[in-house]
Amino acid sequence: MGVRKYSNEQGSFWRVDTWVALPDGRTKRIQKRKIPTRDQAVALEAKIRAEAFEGRFFERLHVPKVTVAQLWKEWAPISRRDKDSWQSDVARARYLCDVLGDRVASLLTQRDVDEYRTRRLAEQESPRIRGRRRRGPPSPASLDREIAQLKRMCSYAVECGRLQTNPVARVKLLNKPNVRRVKIGEEDFSKLHAAADLELKPIILVAYDTGMRKGEILNLRWPQVDLRVGAIQLAAEDTKTNRARKVYLTSRVVQALKEIPRHLDTDIVFVNPQTGTRWDDARKLFKRACRKVGLDHLWFHDLRRSFVTNARRRGVPESVVMRMSGHRTRNVFDRYNIVEDEDVRNAVRAIEAGTARDLADAVSP
Repeated sequence: MGVRKYSNEQGSFWRVDTWVALPDGRTKRIQKRKIPTRDQAVALEAKIRAEAFEGRFFERLHVPKVTVAQLWKEWAPISRRDKDSWQSDVARARYLCDVLGDRVASLLTQRDVDEYRTRRLAEQESPRIRGRRRRGPPSPASLDREIAQLKRMCSYAVECGRLQTNPVARVKLLNKPNVRRVKIGEEDFSKLHAAADLELKPIILVAYDTGMRKGEILNLRWPQVDLRVGAIQLAAEDTKTNRARKVYLTSRVVQALKEIPRHLDTDIVFVNPQTGTRWDDARKLFKRACRKVGLDHLWFHDLRRSFVTNARRRGVPESVVMRMSGHRTRNVFDRYNIVEDEDVRNAVRAIEAGTARDLADAVSP
């Protein structure tokens, strides 16, 4: 240990072999070879010990050269295996890899994220993904989901030992309000239902009357449906929240399901007549029906929001509505439960009516 002289085929040299205490409390052995003179070796040892004492000695860590594109390649099969929304991850990864794909992941900084956001916001049209093309720049919520996916990819790489730390863990999301408030009432839904193709009618009726998610509806199988009781049993693996729930049906939904023909080769409830399998999306059918009745702004998911709002307005307690729709948290539920000025005015009228009844009861003999 310390400073020693050694010889080899190339001649005589000096070496330093010493232990130092690192700032985190660990000790590390430092070895330096092929030092020409003893004085240089002694000076180097003294410098190493001084820097360690002053807390200025740091290990030179190996910087992983894995790129963002490689991170996605390794995380993609995990996303597809574990997530129902894996196709959305694929779409977001295209944007991430187009801009950041060749960047060394461990060297990503806030500047890289800012550059990514700037380039995305400058886009006027997105690439065609799953048959759709978005017009205009992405919303702040879309950018947040893309950066959140980048964070998840880096976290997975840390867990697998590909990265030592998550370089974007401290990057803040934009978190700008992006609450959609579109909903429809019974009159508009009746028009939409009447204009829909025969195959679409029972699908949108289930969505409007039960608040079930589109994936829950399109994946529905006959063994889950009990028409005698008038209920659908969703197992934990059938729901987005991984919680089982029983969905009770209105009489018109029960009647619509009874009229659907059964198929011998599949137990899927809603079968695409062209493929003989489940509907992949039914988006074209839905948009066509919306255009017919002037509801071009309507999304399929707005039917779920309409169910929540309409149920609350009809006097169903909010806790019951949450259980019916499968919302786990109050925060998410409030995004679906749209309260307008008319609701507040109606509440004031109800309070006044209740006050009048209480006063009448108090003065009556």
